[in-house]
Amino acid sequence: MKTVDQVVSEWTEEEREKFKDLIEECRERERASIENSRVRKKNLNEFMESLVSLSSVAHELEEKTEKLGDALLRIYLYLYNKEIPSS
Repeated sequence: MKTVDQVVSEWTEEEREKFKDLIEECRERERASIENSRVRKKNLNEFMESLVSLSSVAHELEEKTEKLGDALLRIYLYLYNKEIPSS
């Protein structure tokens, strides 16, 4: 995609003078667009890093929950096999 300056470079001096306010406005919008794109990419990278971290923590939580469930089942089976004293 051409920049504003590339497009304007193809114009005559008369056209540049006639549309100088519009050209300046377009340059400002172009600068803002470039900055917004830079910030968007940065935010997207940070978001992806957060998703990777979240995925890692979720996997870790799943493993620990499974171990806890196994431990609870072992305790239950241990207690189930013991005789219950009568009152």
